[in-house]
Amino acid sequence: MRLNLLYKKGFEYFRMSRKMSKLDVTKKHYSKLKAMSKITNIPSEIRNFFSEKRRSIVMDTFTRLLEGLNLDNRSLGGLKRENCQLTNLQVFQILLLFPFFAIKGFSHYDGSALCRMFGGKKDILYSYLSQDNVDWRNVVYRITNWLLTKVTVRQDHKKSLLPTVLIADDTDLPKTGMHMESIGKIFSHVHQKCILGYKALMLCWSDGRTQFMLDFSLHGEKGKVDGKEQGLASEQRNGRYERKRDEKCHIAKRKEEYFMSKGVKLLDMVKNAIRNKIPFDYLLVDSWFTCTELVDFVYRRHKKFHLLGMAKMGNTKYATASWGELSAKAIITKLKAKKEVKYSRRYHCHYAEIEVVLGKRSVKLFFCKRGKKEAWKVLLTTDLSLRFMRAYEIYSMRWSIEVFFSDSKRLLGLADCSSRDFSAHIAHVSLVMIRYNMLASIKRALHYDTIGGLFGDMYLGVHELTVVEKIWAIIIEVVAVVSELIGADSDELTIQIIENDKRLAALREYAQTA
Repeated sequence: MRLNLLYKKGFEYFRMSRKMSKLDVTKKHYSKLKAMSKITNIPSEIRNFFSEKRRSIVMDTFTRLLEGLNLDNRSLGGLKRENCQLTNLQVFQILLLFPFFAIKGFSHYDGSALCRMFGGKKDILYSYLSQDNVDWRNVVYRITNWLLTKVTVRQDHKKSLLPTVLIADDTDLPKTGMHMESIGKIFSHVHQKCILGYKALMLCWSDGRTQFMLDFSLHGEKGKVDGKEQGLASEQRNGRYERKRDEKCHIAKRKEEYFMSKGVKLLDMVKNAIRNKIPFDYLLVDSWFTCTELVDFVYRRHKKFHLLGMAKMGNTKYATASWGELSAKAIITKLKAKKEVKYSRRYHCHYAEIEVVLGKRSVKLFFCKRGKKEAWKVLLTTDLSLRFMRAYEIYSMRWSIEVFFSDSKRLLGLADCSSRDFSAHIAHVSLVMIRYNMLASIKRALHYDTIGGLFGDMYLGVHELTVVEKIWAIIIEVVAVVSELIGADSDELTIQIIENDKRLAALREYAQTA
């Protein structure tokens, strides 16, 4: 209802700015506007959609960023078709504006304000996203590099006590359509069961205040049962959409990543970030990615950066100076016996650290434990000069990517693409990342507290705190204290806070059921 009112008022100013009478605003006039759309400057038209008094500074900044993108029709798929009213650049700009005009999907475009202003039908959008010749990885990097320079020249970035980091993690993209290209079952660690969908491996840059998404790949899981590959029966697999592509096209190369190991793909992503001259000091990963191969990879790079990741308390052997080769569990047992475990009042945890050798590389292990019932956890780093307090502070930056997952799914529809075409899924996730990065840049420039509040102001919505403020406000004090009191795992408790929009309700529910 609020959006309908916004449109009516906005269109009134749109009419007045062109000195039209109400009688002129007819279907015939809409058709004239559509005919003019071949030469329309979409960002400036969006600004003219509102009067000076009604114009939001956020929308104004967003459209000026949109206008400043160094992209042309060639990089976005080539020249437009002769029978198409809009160029590829214009279609790209319209797609970026979708969530800010409350357009949930392509089927809602025909009756929207954007359609009435710029013309076109939903078929134009479907065919654009299904193109195989758009290098979306390059498009995302070109835009993100430009936005990143706006952040790195700021004084609050240069004077920051936190380093710049790359963060890698994966997330579920649940789907409901069985006919999507290459769709299959994946194991969801959130739901602890197999669900239909894709896995998205993502790479994020952060300086502690702003995070930009750099790269992603979509993955599937083959499964272990013969005859039920990807968890589907043969009839279900045969019923999926299939499409022949040129082997040299960009989407065909992206599809080759589908069954690639996420650990191997992570190495490619980091190499690509280095080639694109992304500045970073640490690579932050969870226990899924930390391994000997990743440590070797970090040591071999010409660019100097360090790995800081959670490691598994498994059977991996580390060479120690005093006790020979031991597992992580055996090492912490020895450290406790030698009374080398200390207590941090600041972080409410016990900790210990030791230098060891993994494979042929020297690394440092940090052991950490909160409360009596929580199990020991171990951080691994290639930075031998790092101390526990600093390592804990830097690794906490890894939650930035969880903030992106939460905000982008809730506000930008990260998992909402329902197209059958794999090309459309690649394009959709790329567009979500670009929108998020543009919002993150505006958030930093306009000193907004949250992406949620910024998104709300794009269409006069309600301000709300997003996950990053929830985490930084309570992770040190509340999570540490509560997890110790109820004997809960602090990481699981933090994830509950991220996924629960009512913040402290998660803590109360957990305490009541524990």
